[in-house]
Amino acid sequence: MSFKNYISKLAFSNTMSDNIKTLVAFIVNSKRYSSKFKENKLDLSNNETFVYNFKSNRKKFTLFLRTFKGDIDIFYEIFWKKTYDKPLNLIKKKPEIIVDLGAHIGMTSIYFALKYPDSKIISVEASLENFLLLEQNTSSFKNIQCINAAAYFEDGIVNFGNDELSYNQKVSEKGIETEAITVESLIKKHTLDKIDLLKIDIEGGEIELLSKNNSWLKKVKNIIIEIHKPYTAENLQQDLKPFDFKIKLEEDSVLFADK
Repeated sequence: MSFKNYISKLAFSNTMSDNIKTLVAFIVNSKRYSSKFKENKLDLSNNETFVYNFKSNRKKFTLFLRTFKGDIDIFYEIFWKKTYDKPLNLIKKKPEIIVDLGAHIGMTSIYFALKYPDSKIISVEASLENFLLLEQNTSSFKNIQCINAAAYFEDGIVNFGNDELSYNQKVSEKGIETEAITVESLIKKHTLDKIDLLKIDIEGGEIELLSKNNSWLKKVKNIIIEIHKPYTAENLQQDLKPFDFKIKLEEDSVLFADK
């Protein structure tokens, strides 16, 4: 890491931390995680979890983050790098209904809730381990509703892998049996007449989600998606074209499309 980035991270951590205990613990644990990651010595069975008190946009909130499972990386990606800022700035009207597919432990949903406090947010996460933290982390945000299921192209049961970093888990041949739910079923269950913003980060599951049984896309206005190989921007455009979407932003693997 460059000296400039190091200083930037320190300043960011100081700004986000609500007290000195959180600041010190977060800096120390960030270093512990990055050292193990660089040495390829992460123990994914280590569930060491710290409670951090943060603040942003005049709201205080608590996050439960596992030190060695990648949670700290995701925190930096969303709150420090502000991965979603550019696509969110392209949305013409504040979203009333947001659906977060692949909500992990809730940091993206929280980021949305801080930016759009009047929106209704439905957070969908397949991993039970992640989901339990998702519920804890979002408990102070009354506009976030959590669902433990895998976003899929058909309702049923799928195997969901749990042998990777917490943010890399996905539907696979092996894994824990998990409920699968379609976006159409989500729309019906929550009586939604539209989805103003759909965020998708489901580790390759977007291939089938967007190409099969996808008539629900007509009810979606804006999409932020992280795509994974072999799925490409061209594949995304092909799947979205029948529903009048156009890709407006492509930065690394994060794309934004609207109508």
